[in-house]
Amino acid sequence: MTLSPDNTPDAPLPLSKTQKKKMAENLQKLGEDLSLLSVDQLERLDLDPELFKALVEAKSITANVAGRRHRQYIGTLMRQVDPEPLLAAIEQLKIAPTGIYRPKSEIDPQIEKDIQVVLDRLLTGDDDTMETILSAVPDMDRQRLRQLIRNANKEISSQKKKLKSFQALKEIIARI
Repeated sequence: MTLSPDNTPDAPLPLSKTQKKKMAENLQKLGEDLSLLSVDQLERLDLDPELFKALVEAKSITANVAGRRHRQYIGTLMRQVDPEPLLAAIEQLKIAPTGIYRPKSEIDPQIEKDIQVVLDRLLTGDDDTMETILSAVPDMDRQRLRQLIRNANKEISSQKKKLKSFQALKEIIARI
């Protein structure tokens, strides 16, 4: 039987420094997830006004150091909030069929594989696949799609580190 510092068997053991740090990191990560939500979605959550303001401000911060400092500030504010309802709200949004909030790590591996197959077909010049995408995404311009395919092929052949057109094509295919 383990005794607490009070030498009573019923009192809970205090959290270790490592456990406290882990909890703080988890709350900061939850704050980062919340900052990915739109302002409308944040308004629907019952948030502390100061936390809401910090989450909205986080959207406008582009500098790395300032962003890190602001994420830590959001993590500090998150310690004053009960995380359970916020976790439930985020899980509900991840499941939502609209796909408004879907972090890259949460995409189903099978869907990711399907996207890659369609992308490979596009890059090899399959016109049927291009027609399918154009009919499925009504706001997509044929000329823009061809330009993205051409640029993605150039990026791949030149082995660039940043594949902007390639990523743009993946996002278009994911919308289908």
